[in-house]
Amino acid sequence: MNTLLISKLISQLVLPPGSLILLGLLGLLFLRRWWGKGLVALSFVLFWLLATAPVRDQLLEPLESEYPPIFWNSLQAGQVKPDTAIVLLGGGLYTKAPEYSGRDQLAADALMRAWYAAELARKTGLPVYATGSTALSDAAEPEGEVMRRYLIRLGVPEEKVHAESLANNTWENAKLVKPLLEQAGIRRVILVTSAWHMPRSVWCFESQGIEVQAAPCAFAKGSGRYDVRSYLPDWQALGSSGNALHEYLGIVWYRLRYGWGD
Repeated sequence: MNTLLISKLISQLVLPPGSLILLGLLGLLFLRRWWGKGLVALSFVLFWLLATAPVRDQLLEPLESEYPPIFWNSLQAGQVKPDTAIVLLGGGLYTKAPEYSGRDQLAADALMRAWYAAELARKTGLPVYATGSTALSDAAEPEGEVMRRYLIRLGVPEEKVHAESLANNTWENAKLVKPLLEQAGIRRVILVTSAWHMPRSVWCFESQGIEVQAAPCAFAKGSGRYDVRSYLPDWQALGSSGNALHEYLGIVWYRLRYGWGD
């Protein structure tokens, strides 16, 4: 069993819903004791809270507010330095899509990242480096190649789009893209990924000595205007809460594994 698979298994058990289910099961095993009943109740309460919009927003706020958005229509060709490129991080694949004759496509979050990167590329004329592999999926194509195909389809000139297809995680995205950038004489990047994923991504690229301008997209935090429905469980809110908790866990894990930096 490889290290990547082990880390994914651990994260699935540590993060919701896996951790909440395990907590509830542990409580059921000791249901005759007062603390067993407490664990069952706690698992239900946490499940409910994490699936609500206010809790989701509180978890996302520190992640998504660290780097403000770049407005693509405020950029112009010639306003960015020539030794700059756009780096696009993968956000998952929709594998073996039946409506595309079984060809791999980008998942929803990845598509939003690719669309935004294409907007920036068309506006600035900068090259784009898409990075991602087929790690732990049944995809026939690496994610970097699928993103390259989409970027070209979205109007980025083919000669401007490059793919890195071996990186299995965000740290490897930065590490494996770096030599491609150096070969092209690129010293700084406009980094495109989901807003909640940006702090960890910037840290990885800056740790490789790459100057980064963050270009977050796909913000998941709500507007902050709540009604009675906001306090009822919602599966989309639960997913976004899970993404936020995954990022906090990932930040700690990366700092422990790859160094705390300066």
